[in-house]
Amino acid sequence: MAEKDPILEGLEGKIGRTAAKNGRFFFEVADENIRDVARHLFIAKSCRLSTATATETRRGLEVLYHFSHDATGRYYCPRVVMTDRGHPKMRSIAPIVKGAEWIEREMAELFGITFEGHPRPERLLTRDHPKPPDRPLRLRRTP
Repeated sequence: MAEKDPILEGLEGKIGRTAAKNGRFFFEVADENIRDVARHLFIAKSCRLSTATATETRRGLEVLYHFSHDATGRYYCPRVVMTDRGHPKMRSIAPIVKGAEWIEREMAELFGITFEGHPRPERLLTRDHPKPPDRPLRLRRTP
């Protein structure tokens, strides 16, 4: 870890190397651990989900959650990397953090990511569109 932090205590073995920069802690999380990490940050440590972002990189598609610990002003940012560009999928944190429902639906629609276990996986932004665009924010649209 770049810097020890009490909020991250208890996540040993669940998160990868942590990089700290300007009060933000970034770390990779395997898909099978994302719900445990979200539960720890949201429930055990009272962090608030500020937002989540998706991006396409050389490694694949990445989802980065931004949890804010308002008492300290620090952010904790777990990242899940999906290397299967043709069928990117990961576990949804919406069953734990209800506030993740809409942002995960947006990322599903705009990047083609399947969030497994999402309580409402239907389209959000283009639900009334007769022919919704196919992964409009993906650069490499073919697997």
